[in-house]
Amino acid sequence: MAPEAEGSETELSTPVDNDTLDATVSPDDEPTVSLVEIEPGLAVLFADQPPVGLDVIPFEMMSPHANQGLTDKLSMASGIGNLAAQSAQGATTVQGLVRLAPETLKVLKTAQPMTSGGWNLGALVGSNGKIVNLVRWAPATGAQAASILTALGPAAALLALQVQLASISRRLDENVQLTRDVLRALHEDQWTTLLGLHETTLRAVREAQAAGGVNDHVFASIATRDADLRKQRHLFTSLVRRHIKALDTDGQSRRTYVQKNVDQMLADAHGMLMAEWSWYRFQVLRAGHISRDEANAAENEGLLAELVAETQREHARAMEDVADLLSGLERQCRLIAELPAEFSLPFTAKRQDIRDAVAMAEALAERVSALRNRVHRQPAPLDPPLTVFAEAVPDEVLRILRWVVPGEEPLLAIADVNLDRLVGEDAYLGVTPARLFISAQSSVRKQGTIEREFPLTDVRYVRFRERDKRGPVLDIITVDENIRLTFDDWAGKGQGLDDTHRLANLLAAAMEIPETERRTDPLLSGGLSTDRANTRQVIARDA
Repeated sequence: MAPEAEGSETELSTPVDNDTLDATVSPDDEPTVSLVEIEPGLAVLFADQPPVGLDVIPFEMMSPHANQGLTDKLSMASGIGNLAAQSAQGATTVQGLVRLAPETLKVLKTAQPMTSGGWNLGALVGSNGKIVNLVRWAPATGAQAASILTALGPAAALLALQVQLASISRRLDENVQLTRDVLRALHEDQWTTLLGLHETTLRAVREAQAAGGVNDHVFASIATRDADLRKQRHLFTSLVRRHIKALDTDGQSRRTYVQKNVDQMLADAHGMLMAEWSWYRFQVLRAGHISRDEANAAENEGLLAELVAETQREHARAMEDVADLLSGLERQCRLIAELPAEFSLPFTAKRQDIRDAVAMAEALAERVSALRNRVHRQPAPLDPPLTVFAEAVPDEVLRILRWVVPGEEPLLAIADVNLDRLVGEDAYLGVTPARLFISAQSSVRKQGTIEREFPLTDVRYVRFRERDKRGPVLDIITVDENIRLTFDDWAGKGQGLDDTHRLANLLAAAMEIPETERRTDPLLSGGLSTDRANTRQVIARDA
């Protein structure tokens, strides 16, 4: 499978299957359509004419002269122009830009399509399932696209800015509208200014698209708003980063903070989106206005390059911030919704408010993902291949840990253990590809917290010992701690014993002493070391 335009009836697939070829297309034909990805999710389309069904975005906000120069650069840098000159079909031209669906890009990154001359080969498939065009594909990470971007310079980034504006959906679903209402209520003093800047920049974009460029009349309506735009952007950025810092604490503190500030967090995230995109539209319109100044094109080239690079850099960071906040907020809200009611007091007197907060956080997170041309993902339900329990793992434990286990790490193993203390306590031991964690069962089930976790790289030694008529003992020696865990009687025989053995082996597989911690001593070097090794061999033989 290959790229697919959003909202299109035509899709790309690889490799070419002769059985699906339309009668008018031969597998020996030269590709008639070429896609050059100038950034992940955004490709320039070269074709004699736009393929039916593909949603093509024309170049906008540039003068005809700049547009033609960009087209020439793209054609020559990609080699399309030279190929077309040698073809009997005539010139292949730049038709515009194609927005690629995130799901398709994910497949492209993992698939192994046919290649030729640095290009991936695929096919355009019509709604009837027949191939209607062969296609050449240059991914943004490939050498072909990299050379094109170098030749284009700042013009490539300007294209990326413009197509994002063209593809932004202004549709608000019900839950996003709710966060907007919360924003208006909590930031009443800022709401009028924020909404005014939002609507003014949107109107300027529509006018520029209608005029075919950012002329003086279009830019005059926003030319004096730079300071106001930056003020709103700085305000909401600082608010969002304050929330992010508050979430970078222990589990109990995060949960308490979310319960007290969930409305404020939703409002500030929505406010940042409005402020950020108002500023972003202004920057794109300004870049488009500069590009129309053909009389000073040479001296403006450096200005335009700096403007585009700075805009991309600052915008990417801002969107990363708001995505991080919403990811943490959604995770904490979902966790709170899984905890027992008496330990997860809702934000008001009504339990369903937690569910409302989950829906609003998810809606905003999905919107941010769409704006970044990414798929909104949540941690998959946990399904550990190794479970060390007398019976099945309680479902509620796995539901809670889904939102507690860091990142998107799969849970490889979970065990019902006892903390070896003066007063023993039931605990859970969990293992992921990167870490192990140990926490009292009451802390997990009632508070949704993991008390201790250790990188697997800290594991130095693992010892497993069986005991008569009692469950086995598991010692885990880390860089800084000696941890002793015990198991109940059920783990001392049969399947329970097999499972605990495998758990110990899993942890032992992580044992390692890095070179920085290794030591040498003259007493264990040279001849003494050889004698010691010989002694070991004798002992082993006699045994």
